[in-house]
Amino acid sequence: MSHRVIARSVVGLLCCIGALRGPAAWADDPFRWTQPPPEVQLEEDRTPIAVGKGAVFVPSLTGPLNEPPALLVDESSEELLDIPTGERVLVDPGNYVVIVSSGSPGQGVSQAIVVEEGETSMVDVTWGALRIEVVDDRRVPHRGGYELIRADNRQPYGTGFGADTLQGERLRTWFLPPGVYRIVRPGSNYRALRDFATVYVPPGGFVRYRLVLDRDTGEFQGSGVLLPDEFGSPKDRNNRWFSSLVVGAVGSLVQQRNVIGVNNQLTASGSLFIDGQFAYNAGSHSASVLTQIEEGASQIRPQEGDPLPLVKARDRLRLDALYTYFLTPRLGPYVRAAAESQAFRTDVLVTEDTVVQRTYADGSVQQETVLGNETFFVADPWEPTTVREGGGLNMRLLNGRALQLSWRAGLGLRQNAFGGAWLLEDLESTPDIVEYRQVESLNQEGIESTLLATARLGGLGTYATDLELFADFQDPSRPSVEWRNTLTLRLTRNLALNYFLNLESLPQFVEATQLEQSVLLRASWALL
Repeated sequence: MSHRVIARSVVGLLCCIGALRGPAAWADDPFRWTQPPPEVQLEEDRTPIAVGKGAVFVPSLTGPLNEPPALLVDESSEELLDIPTGERVLVDPGNYVVIVSSGSPGQGVSQAIVVEEGETSMVDVTWGALRIEVVDDRRVPHRGGYELIRADNRQPYGTGFGADTLQGERLRTWFLPPGVYRIVRPGSNYRALRDFATVYVPPGGFVRYRLVLDRDTGEFQGSGVLLPDEFGSPKDRNNRWFSSLVVGAVGSLVQQRNVIGVNNQLTASGSLFIDGQFAYNAGSHSASVLTQIEEGASQIRPQEGDPLPLVKARDRLRLDALYTYFLTPRLGPYVRAAAESQAFRTDVLVTEDTVVQRTYADGSVQQETVLGNETFFVADPWEPTTVREGGGLNMRLLNGRALQLSWRAGLGLRQNAFGGAWLLEDLESTPDIVEYRQVESLNQEGIESTLLATARLGGLGTYATDLELFADFQDPSRPSVEWRNTLTLRLTRNLALNYFLNLESLPQFVEATQLEQSVLLRASWALL
């Protein structure tokens, strides 16, 4: 029997195994892929095999643009070649090793294959896929960071980041050897007793995971594996719609009496929320909508005296909508709109007598004394309300193993309806006075641009940056800038260095540039 006949028999056997898995078993699998089974992917690829050539096919689990390329090693020449998943790649006949990894090649899954002339060698899927959706406690996606550590050998696998999917960014997929992984804050270690989570990645499975991070501090607030129906995207490519609508209420009544260090009092609080997400994907069309409503209030009733004023605990209305038409898998125009506001008046409750100094928009200054357990006014209902619209191009410039680079640019509109609301500008030089400045409404039209980059520095670490610019046509020399940087270096197995740098310049509202940076050096040793 010829090698060609044997190869055809092996491919046929793989197709039969895939057919036995679906469609019913495929549909019921909680770790099912968003892409069809391997044999269907291969059948849909119409790339002709030239004379004197063979082909390699690495199946895609979650879509080629979301996955790292595989590494093809020619055993005769030791030549290295990055090859995309989900595509038939033409090569010379010979012996090869395919390495699938999101980390260094040594951390991946390798497989030896033989490529024969005129035939396609399909790589068996023995690795697993993991996609981590990073959100805040209001289910809004953001670019928070985390580190992935393999549990069995305690080796750091890499640093990952969430994506602002409401602005058209894509979540990256990790390709991992099957096993248990620990998710920790960047620079932490597998012994961490706080801010950690674990996840099992099965062979040939796609795990959808949600990590709830505090947007400002990076603290973990929750995590867990999601079913395909719960994840913020269609569960497979044949399902064009994703929808989620959650309505809830929270209430509490707490009475405290004769408790050391606490006043005798009754505290009542309650809140209502509506959380809806909708997405549509069909061919070149992609759209998503997020809507959120949160309202809550609380009141304290001391055992003696009048009850304290009712104050709102939550008041938030938000709507985000995005539509992208992909001219190619890497390029497409987008339009987006976002709005955020609050429905009720805002007052601040003070616990002791406080001097409040207000600087009005016309420059005049006024002081008032607010007695303890009283409130003072900060904003009217529906103030502030911010609305942003934009349109332009989304571009995935690079999607390599070591570097991913995306750029978004277009025309942006911003309506900042502050309506005379008050901005806290407390000065350290006057500790006995709380300063507020009145902010007037401002409409802006200009150019918006966002650059996103992630670079993996060999096996040493990761650098990620996102730079957002908005240049107002009326004042282009003073653009708004938001620049966030994270550098993670794994110096040794026990020593890690993290550097964070955030710069924010909003010259239309605050003259000073806001800078926040920190360096964290973490050392740890496991003695037992």
